[in-house]
Amino acid sequence: MQLSPENMLKALYDTLPDPVLVVDARRRVLTVNPAAIEKFGYSREEFVGMNAAGLYASSKDAEDVGNVLYPLSREAKPIHRRLELRRKDGSVFPSELTVSRIETAEGEAFASVALVRDLSEIYRAQEERLRAETILNTALDTISEGFAVYDDQDRLMLCNDAYREIYSLSAPAIKVGNTFESVIRYGLEHGQYPDAGDTPEAQEDWLRKRIEQHDRPGEPFVQHISPDRTMLVEERVTNENFRVGVRTDVTALSKIKSEAEQLGLIIEGVEQEVYLASLTDGKIISANRAARDNLQYSMDELRGLSPREFNVGLTEDEINEVIAPILSGDSKVHVFDTHHRRKDGSTYMCRVRLERLADAAEPVALAFVEDITERVEIERALERKEHEFTTLVQNLPDFITRAKPDTTLTYVNENYARFVGLSVDEMIGRKFLDFVPESHRQELRVHLSSLSPGKPLKTSEQALVNPAGEEIWYQWSNLMVFDNGEPVELVSVGRDISEIRDAQTRIASQSRALELRNDALEQFSGIVSHDLKAPLRQIRLFADMIAEDVGAGKTEDLTMFSGYISERSDSMDRMINSLLAYSQLAYQRINPETIRLSDAVSAAWENLAVNALEAGAELIFDADIAVQADLHLLTQLFQNLFANSIKYRQQGEPAVIRVTGRADEDGVTIVVEDNGIGVDPAQSERIFGVFQRLHMDEKLYSGTGIGLALCRRIAESHDGRIVLDTSCERGTRFIVTLPA
Repeated sequence: MQLSPENMLKALYDTLPDPVLVVDARRRVLTVNPAAIEKFGYSREEFVGMNAAGLYASSKDAEDVGNVLYPLSREAKPIHRRLELRRKDGSVFPSELTVSRIETAEGEAFASVALVRDLSEIYRAQEERLRAETILNTALDTISEGFAVYDDQDRLMLCNDAYREIYSLSAPAIKVGNTFESVIRYGLEHGQYPDAGDTPEAQEDWLRKRIEQHDRPGEPFVQHISPDRTMLVEERVTNENFRVGVRTDVTALSKIKSEAEQLGLIIEGVEQEVYLASLTDGKIISANRAARDNLQYSMDELRGLSPREFNVGLTEDEINEVIAPILSGDSKVHVFDTHHRRKDGSTYMCRVRLERLADAAEPVALAFVEDITERVEIERALERKEHEFTTLVQNLPDFITRAKPDTTLTYVNENYARFVGLSVDEMIGRKFLDFVPESHRQELRVHLSSLSPGKPLKTSEQALVNPAGEEIWYQWSNLMVFDNGEPVELVSVGRDISEIRDAQTRIASQSRALELRNDALEQFSGIVSHDLKAPLRQIRLFADMIAEDVGAGKTEDLTMFSGYISERSDSMDRMINSLLAYSQLAYQRINPETIRLSDAVSAAWENLAVNALEAGAELIFDADIAVQADLHLLTQLFQNLFANSIKYRQQGEPAVIRVTGRADEDGVTIVVEDNGIGVDPAQSERIFGVFQRLHMDEKLYSGTGIGLALCRRIAESHDGRIVLDTSCERGTRFIVTLPA
């Protein structure tokens, strides 16, 4: 069973995690959702009737918002701003307030709806991020190693002061945004690299090789930046194609003969935890100061431990699986996440980069350990928010899409994909216009091209066809996002309005039926007041004359007067019977079905067989087509037209009636024409009125003048029409049109 949009909206209103308040024109709270009760601490009874201004922490914010929104009769755009709100207990929380007006169907604003989003967690996350950035920048500036990161376009993203100090001759070019090549070339031109040679050719060759080393980094290498200063250069490429470089001053180390002593001095000063462990017995050989300080063990204590003893994040089998590729030599480097336990029992989440040293005398591994507790918490919070948002969007009954300005889809929710009959992945990358019926595409193109920075949001209605062939009407709200006046993204939300349109159609149909009935009542009142009263007046007149003659003893005119009374009574009886027939057929409930035009024409002619035979009438019918109509009513229409053609024929000339028809995409057109006496064009509308007769001599042309009125009612009951063709020069021609 499909829920209605109203039920969906109510469910969304009740379950939305953010507070929602509806406020009337006097700023009094009308209603709130459960989230508002929980967030502000007021009961529903306390909320209702409360002045909304009392929820603002700042009276100035309350006044500013009120000046924009009120009075509601003034036009105003929705409010979207950040401010502080106050709970019942007096505590204040930062929030993002969005206020829109609620309008009646006539467009009159009568209330406003406020959506409150608590920003406390976001602000705390931002503070934590800023604190982390501050710590990172402080840490980078405190270490003696030079540190630099270049992005995937090889532009400098960040570096520390030590990096600029190391390359002092290149310092003017070491600016964020400059490329690695431009920095190296500037230093080369100012004598930063003595190993580059003295000739332009040698320097260009050195520059080419240095850029290749930077693009495809390998093992660390030694670089001379002056005759008496040497740097150890280590560069790595991240998964995002960033280049991370560390410059360590090894001038003093170059004088030390022992490679072990050189390695020890390098890792001791690094802020990251570094461990050297034996792959033979699994014991720690060495650990730098950062590792000792974080784990709270001395170097002697660590040498007696295996990393397995302070690892609490992986089981024994998982540890064996992790280090197996390193032990076998299948992999030189392996990165994994785990938990380490300090000496005091506390734990922290960390990321371990395990690398086997190929040139060591015995199998050893170097481990770089990074504490990622804070980063993981932030990532998890973001994932939870993203999951909540995705769940909300996917469960909304509306269609939601995001696209490039050229309508190339970048996101669609499951509801829209399910309606189209494709998967989400199949729709991504295709044009939004591909899923719009061809007949509506140009209209949509014009609609989208009209979106501007001044009016970025507009709505439109479109009929979409689902895989089952059903046509469903949707109202689309299209928002074009602009950046510096240029469109960057199209966000669209489609809502099913089929029931609304059906209701509008029913109301229009009922209004039209009511209009027809009101028209009939007006005609009936005219008939009662005039046409039906006329015979009564004549009957009363002759009755009075009879009474006078009887009183005077005169009897010679009584037979004539009684004949007039009888004749007027018969006329009135025919009028009443005709009016009864009209009332029974004019508003008879139609039962349309697909029939052949010949079925109705033949039935009508058979009903008039005796009249046609007496008048020598002939019917010519040579265009049989299919029509959607009520067979009984359509037969009555043709019977009335044929009867008129037979009645109003030329004296001494047989009636010839011709029926033709044609069908096209707009509907069916039926023409009924004869060779009779014709109708004055000036009477083309009057002849369709009830009891409207152009020939008052009933002895020559009998009838009540209701036949054509009935024909018009039957045509209108089929949403069609019947008119007299005034261009017909001989005889009479009626044109009947019925919709497709």
